[in-house]
This record gives sequence, C-alpha cells and structure tokens, in this order.
Amino acid sequence: MAVIEVKNLKKSFANVEAVKGLSFEVKEGEIFGLLGPNGAGKTTTLEILEGLKDPDSGEVKIFNHEGNSASARDKIGIVLQQSGFFEYLTIEELLRLFASFYKKTVPLADLIEQFELGKILHSRYHELSGGQKQRFVLAIALIHQPKLLFLDEPTIGLDPQVRQKFWDIIINLQENGMTIILTTHYMEEAEILCDRVAIIDKGKIIASDRPVKLINSLGIVSRIKFMSSKPINVAELEDLSGVLNARRDRYTYDLETDKPEVALRELLEWEKQYNGKIFNLQVQQATLEDVFLKLTGHSLGE
Repeated sequence: MAVIEVKNLKKSFANVEAVKGLSFEVKEGEIFGLLGPNGAGKTTTLEILEGLKDPDSGEVKIFNHEGNSASARDKIGIVLQQSGFFEYLTIEELLRLFASFYKKTVPLADLIEQFELGKILHSRYHELSGGQKQRFVLAIALIHQPKLLFLDEPTIGLDPQVRQKFWDIIINLQENGMTIILTTHYMEEAEILCDRVAIIDKGKIIASDRPVKLINSLGIVSRIKFMSSKPINVAELEDLSGVLNARRDRYTYDLETDKPEVALRELLEWEKQYNGKIFNLQVQQATLEDVFLKLTGHSLGE
C-alpha cells in the first residue's frame, strides 16, 4: 500500500524553479529518503507533503486523501529543521500543552520514558543539548500517535555518537509500524536507515531505488588498499580476478574493483604464494556519494 503518492510536483519561488516535476511513492512501513545537497528541493518537497506549502501544480495524496486535507494531517507527525517553543515553559509544560491539542495521545509517562526525557522535564527548550532537543521534538511529533512521520534533516549538527543514538530510535519506530520519510544530505545516514531513496539534484529526481541496488546497478567501483613488506609488480595484481585496475602510490597499493568480495578473496589467496606480507588492508565500498558523483558530475557538497 502506498502511504504517499506524488505525481509531477512543481513549485517555484519568483524566478527560481525549486521543484521540477517530482513523482514518487512511499510504501507503508518503509523509511524513504529524499537525498541531495542544500538547495536541491528536498525541504520544499517535504513542506508541500506536510501541508505547509501549496504546490504550483501536481498531485499529492497521503493515505489516499488530498495532501493538505484534515484527514491526512491527523495521521502525520512532523520534525522540522528548526523548531521554536515558548521560552518560559518547561519541557513538562510543553508536553502537556501539545497533548491538549489532540483528542487521543500517547500517555505522557510512556513518552517520557521512551525518549529519556525524565531528567530534563524542568528544563526549558533553549537549555537543552542538541541530542536532548531532537529527542524532545520527536516526542512532540509522536504525541498524537501518527502513522506517518516526516523528518527534515533530523541529525544535522549532532555529533556522531548522538546521531547514532537517534538512528536507533528511528529504526525502532519503523519496527513498530511507523512509515517515515526523511530528508538528509548525509549519504551514510541514508544507507543505514532507508529502505529506498530518491536522489534529488536541482529540483529533479535523478535516481530512485534501494541504496544497495543503486550502487550495484551503476557499476561503481570499490577500492582495496593495502601496504606491503616488499615491492609488488602491479601487473600481477591486475591479473587477479575482480581487479579492474591497480596502481602504486609510494608505499600503498590501490586496487579498483566492481566485485570487492571476489577481488579480496583472490588477493588473500595470492598472498599465500607471495614472499612477503600484506598489512593495513582496507576495503572501501562504493557509496551513495559515489552514485551522486557519477550521476551529476559533482560531489554532494558542491
């Protein structure tokens, strides 16, 4: 079942065409990622789906209702890039305030335990750390038991350890039946969390599929790097199965491969007959960043 259906979505601001005819679906129970650099159109697309902006043209359906209908809004939770709350209210008071907006809510005690908010209930939002803010904002988004969650750059500015904890929360929500759509420019985040992704560049979807399928279908090479106790004839390395190209950079050998498992196995077998020792072995798999570079000709940060 498709929870979200988007057909030929377009949106412009003055002379800038931010979204140029996007079409995609989000299935029930999956985590779907909209990926791309800043200015690609991710947030604008998400804001249209959330009902915060009207499209110039195109069709949006959420749970088979028009995207901006009350029936659709009741089923969604939203975590924006930036959130603001009444500065003079404590976290506990804010939770009670938002709970009062809905007829049916999660018991606050359960929400406080789930998102580890007990120690910050008497604090104010501006006093919280980045990770505490994100846990609180996520709790607010889920207070009315939505079936669909929108996350706009949810881990931007968080340190790696806090980001990983947030990923655990998102995966747990999915395991409990939540459908999630997120925007991110962290390709690692998308590879870990998303069942499917749509890569957006300059307002258009340039590729969409499961992360591993996108990587494999484009034939993007991985790399095997290592050092050796003795010089190696590069031609011998290029003769190994799965190796496309081999080169030496001072003391490091760099093998390109579109079959890293095969090439690595062949290299280790070859080492048994080699009168020397391989060390500092690294396998660098192709990533969604490589997919983006190959499709657009520029890196994500440009």
